[in-house]
Amino acid sequence: MTEDEMDELNERRHREEVWADICAAFESRVRPAVPITFGDRPTAEDVENVLAGKDWQAVTSSDLLRIRLDVNSLKPEAFWYYFRAFAYHALLVEECSADDPGGWMVAALTPLEGNNSSRFRERIEALSAGERASVGRFVRWYDGETYIANRDRVLEFWLP
Repeated sequence: MTEDEMDELNERRHREEVWADICAAFESRVRPAVPITFGDRPTAEDVENVLAGKDWQAVTSSDLLRIRLDVNSLKPEAFWYYFRAFAYHALLVEECSADDPGGWMVAALTPLEGNNSSRFRERIEALSAGERASVGRFVRWYDGETYIANRDRVLEFWLP
């Protein structure tokens, strides 16, 4: 096995470990009742049409591509229920057509300067300690993959 192949294998294992951690942490989350969005953004209806009533395992890369710009319209219980779909496509789907689901998920996990978003606080308060640690591990993985806007703020918030 070449060094490149070994690096690729190690990266795949790391992604699988992060994914297993997410699955374990979020396994008790149940599909949320509709409406799943706050309904206050122009594309919230699109998000409702794409995700409402759908199991997270059934969410496709095409679905994610359609909603990627408005995941912040999701209510906290829906955001965290569908987080597994976002993470799955970011971590394990090699030819994902969703235009970097890890990147826009980390963007949605970035607190505003001064932590002054009540919607973001609500989303974070909906997490258990284990779920929060798992999200931190996802953020740490993504930080190792590529550039993160507002990196210091994101890492300070999610990593102990």
